[in-house]
Parts: sequence; structure tokens; C-alpha cells
Amino acid sequence: MQKHWADFVIQIDNDGRKILASNLNTDTPKLLENFVLWIELPNGTMKKEIEREQFDLMEYLRAKLNNHFISLKITVNETTNTKFAFTPEEKYEKLREKNPVIDLLRQEFDLSL
Repeated sequence: MQKHWADFVIQIDNDGRKILASNLNTDTPKLLENFVLWIELPNGTMKKEIEREQFDLMEYLRAKLNNHFISLKITVNETTNTKFAFTPEEKYEKLREKNPVIDLLRQEFDLSL
């Protein structure tokens, strides 16, 4: 299921629907009981965007998985908003959390934010 989800995201990204692709890439879908796919998003705007465009996604998944009982559940958890970095400083901090050696690289090449 997750492979087909990722394939759909790539397909719509290549079609130029980058905002929707980004929104769908925000969380990895989880399979709940009764063929419910669940994703959690950091804000209501992303939820509305996906809900508005979910028909193509659901048709694609239903066809690929040969299961017409699949449905989508979207919840908003605003505390997950802290996972996303928007400013250059936030992006740098996220990179530094993943790889502290990036500070050495920045100092070695005398880079600034």
C-alpha cells in the first residue's frame, strides 16, 4: 500500500501538482481496520487540500490494490507542526540534528546562513 501511495505522489509531482504531492508526503499512511488509510497532518489547510483532491488518489489505490473498500481518514495534529522547518535557520537546525558534522563543514568553508 505504501509503495502505491509513494508511486501516486511521484506521478502527481511529475504532473506539476507539487503542493498536493508535498501534502501527501507529509505523513506515511497507516492501515487501520476495515481498509481505512490514516494520515496525520500538521494543519487544517493541508487536510482540506487533500480532501478536495482525494478522488484521484483513492481511485488509483483502489485499482492498484484491487480493493474498492479502501477509505481515507485524515486527522490534524498541530503539535506535529514543529517537525517542519521553513526558515533557513530552521532548516539548518534540522540538518544539524540529523548530522552534527555539518557544523564542521560550515566552519571549514566559512559558510553563513
